[in-house]
Amino acid sequence: MPKFYLALLGFLLACSSETIPPDPDRVGFTYFPLQVGDFRIYQVHQEEFSIFAQSDTFDFQIKELVVDSFPAQNEFTYVLHRFSRADDTQPWDLDSVWTARRTANHAIRVENNVPFAKIVFPVVLDKVWDGNVFNTRAPEDYQITDVGGSWDTPAENFTNTLTVFENQEPDTLIFQDIRQSVYARNVGLIYRFSSILDFCNSEPSCLGTLEVGTKIEQVLIEYGME
Repeated sequence: MPKFYLALLGFLLACSSETIPPDPDRVGFTYFPLQVGDFRIYQVHQEEFSIFAQSDTFDFQIKELVVDSFPAQNEFTYVLHRFSRADDTQPWDLDSVWTARRTANHAIRVENNVPFAKIVFPVVLDKVWDGNVFNTRAPEDYQITDVGGSWDTPAENFTNTLTVFENQEPDTLIFQDIRQSVYARNVGLIYRFSSILDFCNSEPSCLGTLEVGTKIEQVLIEYGME
């Protein structure tokens, strides 16, 4: 074989052996962006129910700020400082420190020292996975229920979003567990809803009566870079 063709063949083989990085948009990485300096502010409405006391309602704001990153296991872990305040007339108080990281297959948030697999990659409609795969809790099915939809928040009308249901136990006479998260491309989490309620079922007279539970709605109102 002529030297020219041998050289060409060697070049083509070398090119084919190179690893081509995945397209972040197609895989879905951009629904879970991580960059030092990113911040997101949420308005939170929380309701606490109890059969033994009057129900309480709380309205407050949460700010998440990516303050640092460090290498770990061939990836980068990002440090999230979470602040809280009653409203925008008050100063921020540091509430907790969480972390987040993104692997080739998972978007992982460590919340109060418990890691959750928030998203799996590539993002595919109706995909189901165990959100507790990285912790010791019982398996729990997360499911992608919408890709590319729109979602309106006080911060912006987002036109490319990802919806994940972390649980879909509907209203029953005993228990309700509904948790939903919505992510926007290049922004991250923009909406979260959680309703976990326990109802009385010990005797017919109280069947279906709410005993204890919590509802939380978290909506993005501002985001950017510090």
